[in-house]
Amino acid sequence: MFAHRDPRRARRVLPALLAVSLLAGCAAATPQNRFDPYEAANRKVHAFNDVVDRAALQPLARGYRAVTPEPARAAVSNVFGNLEDVVSVVNHLLQGQFARASSDLMRVALNSTLGLGGLIDIATPAGLPSYKTGFGETLGRWGYQNSAYVVLPLLGPSTVRDTVGRAADIASNPANHALHHPADRNVAAGVNIVSKRANALELTDATEEAALDTYSFTRDAYLQYRNNRIGVPAVTPSMGDEPGIDALVSPDTPPDTPAKQ
Repeated sequence: MFAHRDPRRARRVLPALLAVSLLAGCAAATPQNRFDPYEAANRKVHAFNDVVDRAALQPLARGYRAVTPEPARAAVSNVFGNLEDVVSVVNHLLQGQFARASSDLMRVALNSTLGLGGLIDIATPAGLPSYKTGFGETLGRWGYQNSAYVVLPLLGPSTVRDTVGRAADIASNPANHALHHPADRNVAAGVNIVSKRANALELTDATEEAALDTYSFTRDAYLQYRNNRIGVPAVTPSMGDEPGIDALVSPDTPPDTPAKQ
């Protein structure tokens, strides 16, 4: 009865990401390494995140899956997915993708009413697929297609562009306006993190089995995924067109891969 973003879709994407990342790891220096100018700092943050993940997040996620029935987990995922659809509406409008913005708006309306506040995803079976997007992709569509790879404490892989986008997405998420007390927002954020971590456990297990260097694997898979999202060509581009926003972080280091969505 309950539907949510199917983890089987992630498992279908995983083999392609595995192939890309493992091939990249076989080279002495991959082209994407040039788009990781902060690698020394990133590796330290990655190691910190890995310790926190193994000590806290993974046990919480596995316990959550063990004690929470699948329909209830689906309902939790659906509620947060419905809120993210609101963010997608705004960003599809900013990207000029009006058909997708309209589809997402209809999803929100349908799931928020007949779906009991988003607990049940009835929009997907009704022929309204979810086109999740965010401000990071909006920046990519409007020309900010190069950005250095960064690893955020606790939040994981990102780029400078996507970090700016993440901040904008958080600010535009309705939950942060509906929940007026910081404690309530923190609880909601914590539940969302545990829910998403539980949905990603299979990918984590596959990554640990496939990768000798989980940092390089995660970086290359993330950049490949994000580049695909904003339409980056397969050919490695030149490093000459660095966007000015990266200069706020490091004025003389190259960013990552260009794209055209």
